[in-house]
Amino acid sequence: MHLIYYDEVKYDPPKQDRYWLGGICVPSRSVPEIEGEVNSIAEDIFGSRTLRRSTEIHGIELCRGNGNFKGREFDLRLDALARLLAVLKRDDVFQIIACINPGNLAYTSSDPDEIAFMFFVEQVDILLSEKDSLGMLFGDYDEPMIGRSVASLSQYRELGTDWRRAREITNLIDTVHFARSHHSRLIQLADVFLYCYQFQRQENQAPWRARIAQVIKDSDALTLNKHRFWPQERMWYR
Repeated sequence: MHLIYYDEVKYDPPKQDRYWLGGICVPSRSVPEIEGEVNSIAEDIFGSRTLRRSTEIHGIELCRGNGNFKGREFDLRLDALARLLAVLKRDDVFQIIACINPGNLAYTSSDPDEIAFMFFVEQVDILLSEKDSLGMLFGDYDEPMIGRSVASLSQYRELGTDWRRAREITNLIDTVHFARSHHSRLIQLADVFLYCYQFQRQENQAPWRARIAQVIKDSDALTLNKHRFWPQERMWYR
């Protein structure tokens, strides 16, 4: 059994010219150990392992030094980032991304987030099939997306995905489960993964961005196991 934790980076031009949906897939037996590793990082930063808003880790806050990381020294934040990337590099943490370029969508009226969710579900199901495993999805609580995601997954499991190359979804079970990100270290880890992946594809010439980009690169942690970029384009980075 595998558990899949995912998050999104919203389309917000000109700052963000793509819609990203990505996450991590981990064997259920590995969850306590991975959770413990992220808890240890949180304890070193915040002085507590307890799940609450004040101990929540977000990639954007960690890298930019705002939110829970406001006033924290840059080197301390870089060290925390490196430790989180080391968790992502574990052999039992699998990485999946669906990325949509809305500027190149010419032939569909579907919203980018709906397309990304469908492709993400397909890629997760392919990974689970290869591992001969079942899986369950856990998303960051985002009220506008909850009903649509639950309904979409139910439809995909019954009828397959929507497009010409429709895929039957057989290895995802139950429904999409949602939790506030401050209630789950694994959702926080998925947030850090997705933030770092899309961060590497932006202009990182400012000194602080260049240092973060170097930490990400040196970690060698961002190796996608499954991905779908659409409309089809060259996959950046590795």
